[in-house]
Amino acid sequence: MTQTFVRKICLFLFLILQLASCQNNIPKEEAMNEPEYEWGVSVNAPIGYPVHVYAGRVGPQHIIRELWCSTEEPDWGEAYANEGNDPKELPKDIDIVWFSFIENCFYNLQAPLDYEKIEKLFKEGFEERIRYGELRHTTYNGLVVGLAPGGTVVVWVGKGYSPITEVGRFQASRTYLTKTSDMDSHELLIFDKEYRKSIATAPNIVPLEVQKANEGKPIPYNLWDRYAETQYRWYPTFEIPDGKMGDVDFQYWNGEANTIFYTDLEPTTERETILKPKVCQEPIGKLPLYKEVSFTYRAIDGVKYVAIITFDWEQSAETYKKVFGEHPEEVTAQLYFRLNRNNTHVTTRLIGSNGKDLIIVPKNIYIGEADPYAAPVDEQLIKKQ
Repeated sequence: MTQTFVRKICLFLFLILQLASCQNNIPKEEAMNEPEYEWGVSVNAPIGYPVHVYAGRVGPQHIIRELWCSTEEPDWGEAYANEGNDPKELPKDIDIVWFSFIENCFYNLQAPLDYEKIEKLFKEGFEERIRYGELRHTTYNGLVVGLAPGGTVVVWVGKGYSPITEVGRFQASRTYLTKTSDMDSHELLIFDKEYRKSIATAPNIVPLEVQKANEGKPIPYNLWDRYAETQYRWYPTFEIPDGKMGDVDFQYWNGEANTIFYTDLEPTTERETILKPKVCQEPIGKLPLYKEVSFTYRAIDGVKYVAIITFDWEQSAETYKKVFGEHPEEVTAQLYFRLNRNNTHVTTRLIGSNGKDLIIVPKNIYIGEADPYAAPVDEQLIKKQ
């Protein structure tokens, strides 16, 4: 294990030297005054495509854990555990070498990060809903590195239940590592064909249903780039008949995520019972497609519920394409969610400004009772605390 550590440190020294010229351009006074934040790093890999990080570094934070995988949705962009939650400067670059078990190859990426964008996010922070309905201002404590087939690399600020924002997208290069006589047994493991096969077929790493679904199919290279590049001018709307809307949590297919607080919703011009985000001002900006949406609400019976809607990528992408047509730059649309009065179903429609109106059938809908302290806030419950 000592040799493993030394070898990885040597690799990092080599990578760092290649970026040294860029770092040397930073004035010493500026470098000394850079703020420190408590943050760490997580690695993310799509379901079915586990990776082994041979050596990795995001700024000053090294990636120690080797095996990374996702086993449930939503996967791309999701991470909860951090490595290195201690105060330090924010990262300016990323150096990483990893092995893709399904592709049976190594990748290498050395690239600068958008420090100004990362610093702005950490400095501004965000609002989060805490128990009893209060909003608290906080800041980020993590970055996530996404490693997808084909060498697609995405870096996000945020993790878990915080807002998640993409701050970098890169293309890694295939590289070749060979075993040498001075490697110890642990180092040699990644070169062992049986070990590689055991990881790729382990049900706790690649779920059996995923293995069966992917069997005989080509790897969908560029899929994760499509998640980011497929964007249209649209916004969400919500209608709860005779009820009151709560907060909306959502994740896009490109891995980004955020929350719309119910106080940031307002009636549309069509009907007062239909709500839209207050930030929806003309011109409507482009957004990626929703992967998952969840919202709480208080129904007419006074009970609070949570609705979780997940979408199928191919069906959603095809529906958006049909509604926006051949000239998408001339069209805007609303993704309309309507709950039925029995609290058993959510209808989802994509309604275009060009008159096209199509139903998007969700992949899954869950509706169940929510925490009584969930939004919308009940002042009487807060006063009891």
